[in-house]
Formats: sequence, structure tokens, C-alpha cells
Amino acid sequence: MDKETREYLEGLKNEIIKSSEDLKRHTSVVYEEFQKRIEVFVEGYEVLDRKIDDLKEEITFELKEIRAIMKTLFKDLDHRLKVLERIKS
Repeated sequence: MDKETREYLEGLKNEIIKSSEDLKRHTSVVYEEFQKRIEVFVEGYEVLDRKIDDLKEEITFELKEIRAIMKTLFKDLDHRLKVLERIKS
């Protein structure tokens, strides 16, 4: 192999090595950014999950209160209706 071809191949080899190193660095940067975004997403999901659980507890509590109030109101209305029916008869 002549000197010119050898130098050309050596230069090509060096370019490939440099390109490979650049690709590794770029891939590493992209991977790290992707990891950070996943962490942010997971944190956001955990916050939303806690909020949903809190909301569920609050709604359950309020529904129990509403049922208790309605039970009392219906009991009172039933009593009034019976009184009116007795008066009417």
C-alpha cells in the first residue's frame, strides 16, 4: 500500500473514531435529558395520584354527610306527611 493511500485510510480511521466519540457524547446527553424528563413525569404523576386520593377521600366524606342530612330530612318529611294524613282523615 502506498504512503498516500495509507495516510488517506489513517485519516478516514481518525474521522470515524472522532465521529464515534461525538455520537457517544450526543447519545449520553440525549439519554441524560430523557432520564430527567422521565423523573419529572414520574414526580408529576405521583403528585396527581396523591391529589386524586385526597379528592376521593373528600368526596366520600361529603357524600356520607349528604346522606346523613338527607336521611334526617326525609325522616322529618315523612313525619310531617303522616301528621297531615292523620289530620286529613
